[in-house]
Amino acid sequence: SLKNISIPSSISQIDKFTFAGCKSLTIISIPNNVTEINEGAFSRCSSLKSILIPYTITEIHDNTFYGCSSLESIIIPNGI
Repeated sequence: SLKNISIPSSISQIDKFTFAGCKSLTIISIPNNVTEINEGAFSRCSSLKSILIPYTITEIHDNTFYGCSSLESIIIPNGI
């Protein structure tokens, strides 16, 4: 039943499958400290509608948004 999450600024990477299957998750706030989003981190988050990737991200691994059937937009800065 997790609907939104604000990742703490102390986190530098989002581990594999951290939020996988959080079907009610609609809002994610990723701080600028995060540099890497690992495999399947948000997979099967079927209510996720949009996400803004901060400019500090240097790697987005496979299947990060797999099965996010409601995803309408991903804003990714140039260079990723």
